[in-house]
Amino acid sequence: MKIKLLTLFFLGITSLSAQTTHNLNWQIGIGTNVDLTIEVGDTVIWNWTDNAPHTVTSLPGSAESFNSGSITGNGSTYSRVFNIVGSNPYECSFHPFSMAGTITVQNTLSVNDFFKNGFSISPNPVKTVINLKMPLNVKIDEVKIYNLLGKEVYFNSILEKQINISKLSNGIYLVKISSEGKTKTKRFIKI
Repeated sequence: MKIKLLTLFFLGITSLSAQTTHNLNWQIGIGTNVDLTIEVGDTVIWNWTDNAPHTVTSLPGSAESFNSGSITGNGSTYSRVFNIVGSNPYECSFHPFSMAGTITVQNTLSVNDFFKNGFSISPNPVKTVINLKMPLNVKIDEVKIYNLLGKEVYFNSILEKQINISKLSNGIYLVKISSEGKTKTKRFIKI
């Protein structure tokens, strides 16, 4: 019984540490595209940045139903933890044409998802700059580029989404990305 409780405790701590809090300013004139893409279990906090009364109210068809009620005052907040995958369109009931957005909730991506789904390189073939597109919340340890002879021609421990390869000779190269002791490799052609 103690082992089961200890296991649940550590799983709970692990899942809490993966959650993220997102802050949105909420004021008249903020616009109609106050959109976020978040993961299951993340918290969104709307921060009032004017003194007008506002609501944060889900619209019909939203994956989750929520309503802050009327809140007034600069510095006031409303927070919501999202737990259901899907789209959550919302608005201020007082200002629906100038204060609206969508919170899109997706499943949590892990390092295993990264290595199952990988990353993408564009354009390919490429002349000067390759663009790396990574899944959300994957911590990348390093990026290396190798020629076909196995010689390392690029290394960076800070993930850059764009890598200038203009100085490389034309040919076929491999991009190797490492995360938490695992690696994934993709090929690109330099022209």
